[in-house]
Amino acid sequence: MTGINPVNNTSVANTSNSASGSLQVNQDQFLKLFITQLENQDPTSPQDTNQMLTQLSQISSVESLNSIDGRISGLTSSLQQSQMLGAAQLLGQSVQVSTNRLIVNDADSAVTGEAQLPVAASDVLIRVYDNAGTEVASRSLGAYSAGVVPFEFEDIKPGEYTITATVVNGGNAYAAGVSLTGKVSGVETTGQGVYLRLANMGAYPLSSVASVGD
Repeated sequence: MTGINPVNNTSVANTSNSASGSLQVNQDQFLKLFITQLENQDPTSPQDTNQMLTQLSQISSVESLNSIDGRISGLTSSLQQSQMLGAAQLLGQSVQVSTNRLIVNDADSAVTGEAQLPVAASDVLIRVYDNAGTEVASRSLGAYSAGVVPFEFEDIKPGEYTITATVVNGGNAYAAGVSLTGKVSGVETTGQGVYLRLANMGAYPLSSVASVGD
């Protein structure tokens, strides 16, 4: 009479990473084997039913884990679809994203954004660097109180850029946060989530949107 090998913890852990359809012995199959073995066992040397029930419990646990994995995958997919539908409503609108990086595709494009000043400034310096780290443009905006300061650069040539903002206060200099403004031209889903394509700026995660509208 053929016995049923115990299911150890390692095999359970490995199996839980597979889809439920790939289980070598699922719950229904195990029950059929269990009943058949009980019907054909030697009365003088009965099978240890406690061991078999333990195996059945382990298989049930594996199938439960696979079921949970499937539900989480379904929930993630539904959440992304919901985010896509919400993001689609932003098409054609101007949004501000918390980033200091952009990709300019069109020649003679204007770049607009804001600097968030942590303290009052005797001067605010906005600098634009290309992908090689070379400064290609700069602006001195003058004195401002702490808060938000708008800026704009015109005639930026195509390429990848980083924009920095520096607050000058007396003899001290402070880095300021930067956000950029662009019009939503498309929405896409990646393995990292939902992204907005901004006209002449590149793609940014939906989570980076700081504000919507002018």
